[in-house]
Amino acid sequence: MSLTPRRAWLMATPMLALLAASLLLPFGWRSLDLLRHCLGGAGCGLQDLWADRFYLDALLRTVALSAASTLIGLLLGLGVALHLVAHPRWSRLTAVLAGMGANFAGVPLALALTLLLGSQGVLTQLARGAGFLQDWDLTSDAGLLLAFTAFQVPLAVVLLMTPVRLLDPALAEAAATLGASPARFWRRVGLPMLAPSLVEAGSLLFANAAAAYATPFALAGTASPVLAVRIAAAVSGDIFSQPELATALSLVMTALLLAVILGGRWLASRWRVGA
Repeated sequence: MSLTPRRAWLMATPMLALLAASLLLPFGWRSLDLLRHCLGGAGCGLQDLWADRFYLDALLRTVALSAASTLIGLLLGLGVALHLVAHPRWSRLTAVLAGMGANFAGVPLALALTLLLGSQGVLTQLARGAGFLQDWDLTSDAGLLLAFTAFQVPLAVVLLMTPVRLLDPALAEAAATLGASPARFWRRVGLPMLAPSLVEAGSLLFANAAAAYATPFALAGTASPVLAVRIAAAVSGDIFSQPELATALSLVMTALLLAVILGGRWLASRWRVGA
């Protein structure tokens, strides 16, 4: 029996229905409850969100960390993908390692970084013995950026390998024949052709970093200054829970991720049509 698209959708329907129910029903219920509280004037979480700079700071730092790790991931991932075009014999091994690295996040990554670069980590102690990293703190913004970059770069390699491989090598040869330098070729031809793929990959990388919870929580606990951890802390609560505030923060994160992903798709489609 051949697997037609219709049969594939039918087979995936139970899983998709379960996924939709587990995501949309609780989110919709909490959103309606938040709206009811706001309209009734009883403990609206939106008021706490904008009145307390603590949560606004978490939003700004989440955006900054996500944007920085996305930029680093795109630069390094594009460099690796271009190198693999010139040395294709490493493509299979790199693809395997990149796939493993993209999934090496959460508690395993946090544990590995703590053992290596924590306050008592091996590399930290060696560096401090040599007079370096005296003020290094893995739970700081720099440490979180390092942790985010550790899983962003492999994911960028996975996302960019195929678009770079599809770039016609004859274009570079034709540009060289006409006297264009490699830098001029990439500035005028290569990067504009890869721009839609870079935008789409960048939007996915940003969303991947902005929604990260396990890695920053495993590194710094509830003190981690990222939005996902703040949402979880508002749900569980160190003293008492704040479900309305957690719902408000979730709505902000949803709006942020939708704006980035849909905006990236729209911009990439416009550039493809223009090309």
